[in-house]
Amino acid sequence: VQQRCSTCHAASPTDPTIKAAPKGIALETLESLRRYAAQVDTQAVQNKAMPLGNKTKMLDEERAKLGAWIAKQ
Repeated sequence: VQQRCSTCHAASPTDPTIKAAPKGIALETLESLRRYAAQVDTQAVQNKAMPLGNKTKMLDEERAKLGAWIAKQ
């Protein structure tokens, strides 16, 4: 998540096209990832809508691993 999501979903995004975390959702800590786990699962794992346009080139294997982690939470 750190390298795939937090370039945009951070207090200070490193993506030059993003000024603030979309929808105010920063995913820089395990606590915040747990808080937004259902949304992350829907958007990144199930629908593959995030990262937007797969800008950070998230692999299907990474999505599966993230989904398995979320399922354990």
